[in-house]
Amino acid sequence: MKTHFHRKDDSQIYAEDVPLSVLAKEFGTPSYIYCLSTIKAQYETLSSTFAEILPKDRQPLLCYACKANSNKAILSALRSWGAGLEIVSGNELVRGVNAGFDPDRIVFTGVGKTDGEIEAALKSGIHQINVESIFEISQINEVAKKLGMVAKVVFRLNPDVSGGGHSKISTGRKRDKFGLSANRVVQAYDIADTLDHIDAVGLSMHIGSQVFEVSAFERAFRKLPELVQTLRGKGHNVSRLDIGGGFPIQYSDESLLDLKAYAEWVRDIIVPLETEIIMEPGRFLVGNAGGLLTRVISVKETDEIDFLITDGAMNDLIRPTLYDAFHGIEAVKHGEPSKTYSVTGPVCESGDMFGHDRKLPDMVAGDLCLIKSAGAYGFCMASNYNSRVLPAEILVYGDKYQLIRPRQTLEDILNAEKVPEWVENL
Repeated sequence: MKTHFHRKDDSQIYAEDVPLSVLAKEFGTPSYIYCLSTIKAQYETLSSTFAEILPKDRQPLLCYACKANSNKAILSALRSWGAGLEIVSGNELVRGVNAGFDPDRIVFTGVGKTDGEIEAALKSGIHQINVESIFEISQINEVAKKLGMVAKVVFRLNPDVSGGGHSKISTGRKRDKFGLSANRVVQAYDIADTLDHIDAVGLSMHIGSQVFEVSAFERAFRKLPELVQTLRGKGHNVSRLDIGGGFPIQYSDESLLDLKAYAEWVRDIIVPLETEIIMEPGRFLVGNAGGLLTRVISVKETDEIDFLITDGAMNDLIRPTLYDAFHGIEAVKHGEPSKTYSVTGPVCESGDMFGHDRKLPDMVAGDLCLIKSAGAYGFCMASNYNSRVLPAEILVYGDKYQLIRPRQTLEDILNAEKVPEWVENL
């Protein structure tokens, strides 16, 4: 998979044409570094694959799943290349519109939308709301009625197909909280027909993230034609199919999804249904574009393990702790891997660990490390645990770079907290 982190002439690691040491000196560590050229290459890979295999009038609307990385600079770039947006909260709607997205290219997914979020979505004129429960139909109808509007909705099918690299990111099994069984989708359409403020226009489906086997998508796709035929046989409108995302990236040496085979399944199974096609790529576009740049605080040698303690921690990148996820770790300086370290942060948790048994050059305090493939579900899941400030975010394109989110300060945290006057008089 293409990435624009690389070494030049056996020297230090660069982000595109910028040495990481330069970024560390100017912006400090820990910092998230994003290579815009990687994001662009990934977007073009998807769009060109579908352009090659799918009919011209059935090209998908690629709605970037912005929960993966929602920085406005990245959203703005994707929007400029033609992407739509998939959101899972009202705040993501505001963020997307602020980044310049046409609301008619935004789809709203999620199992727990509030009345306020639904109202904001309808007022903005988004493309559709993806409905995930029977309850949600009447909820949306009531909000739309109050506004004097009609809500365009699609119903999310749970196909009972397992997909995803970890149980916590698999969303298509019948025991998962997402979507409706086929029988309930039919029921939902029947209910929608009785409501004046609901316009049911199709189906959605998303089976998980990091789906490596194209056969998983095929199994899920094959659940759609019979259901579409059943719905149309009852006189229902099925003019849109949102078939989700789930395209994987490489964290280690995984074999990637055969995108051409995936597109062929879309051509063979989805295209004949003669609907608009929507897809929701997220991690695939941004995951390998980002890295967490950290600096070594100290090397702690024990009788069993040498710990490389960095200024990055689990609050900055929680994926290894939350998902037992693997992230490649590389010394920014050049050198032959000669020592084995467990790479950790300073947080007071044994789970504050980026990786065990990693081969690196002989490292000393002050050396820089790059934690790779951290462009998705990195900064957006960061926290202030241990009163640690959120890291900076930096965008690089060729030899250009810019701070796209300043490092949070302790003052930012403390000023947001209020102490009632009566607390000290208890």
